[in-house]
Amino acid sequence: QVLEVDRDRKMKRTRHRPLPTGEVSVSQASVLAAATGTLGGTVLYLTTDPLTTLLGVGNIALYAPIYTLSKQNTEWNTWVGAIVGAIPPVMGWTASGGSLMDPECLFLGSSLFLWQFPHFFALSWMHRKDYALGGFQMVPVNDPTGERTAALITRYSIFLSALPLASTAIGMTNPMFAVEGCLLNGYLLYKSRKFHQDKSNQNARKIFLTSLWYLPCLLGLFILHNKNWDDEERAGVLTEKVKSMKHKGLEYCVHEKVEAKDMCPVPHKKKDTVDQGKADGDTKQQ
Repeated sequence: QVLEVDRDRKMKRTRHRPLPTGEVSVSQASVLAAATGTLGGTVLYLTTDPLTTLLGVGNIALYAPIYTLSKQNTEWNTWVGAIVGAIPPVMGWTASGGSLMDPECLFLGSSLFLWQFPHFFALSWMHRKDYALGGFQMVPVNDPTGERTAALITRYSIFLSALPLASTAIGMTNPMFAVEGCLLNGYLLYKSRKFHQDKSNQNARKIFLTSLWYLPCLLGLFILHNKNWDDEERAGVLTEKVKSMKHKGLEYCVHEKVEAKDMCPVPHKKKDTVDQGKADGDTKQQ
């Protein structure tokens, strides 16, 4: 905000911030930014690992000068900002001992990166006139018909739809995540289609509001259906609570009810194991 005081004064949604109103001086804000950035980097260094620290400090550098200044000069600022938003969950994964190339880490980073496009393009469409007053080069500012904005929202909503399917295909999550992910993404695509047909602020707001609950739902389901909970080496209070939640959910699972009647073409893993064990026992007796 130190770099955008003059531009923020021109916009309705930012003109009442402490810097534009003069409640906080530029020097005071600069000192606060330097202090919190230094403190944050130090805490990461002392409590996590070099990679997480590098990601955190690097993200500050990517956001403050690079992303902030790019908003004045190029529409690509949104893609830069999406990288900034994707890094925090990656930091969480590496801080817990994971690798950047772990499937879970790639899923988390990809989810946050892709999600930001329907989320922010919908927001910036609603405030396109305000962004124009501030001199920011957002896609909706340079898109009077809304065709490019609508196409980008739809495109990245489709990309998001592939994530639950991909995570299930590689065995990272169980099949129910793919099913529930399709339902979530189907609704997001439905809202995207409505905006494509009628590029009103009202339809853009619906996409924006959908994005607010979509992300926690997607990530919550990803955690719940992740197969790491089946690893017996991960025994603990949290693991037991998650398993209890999953067991409770089976009472309402349509797939379980269909399978119980031997009508499901995809047998349950546990059932296969039991059947195989029974067959092996019969063979030994013979």
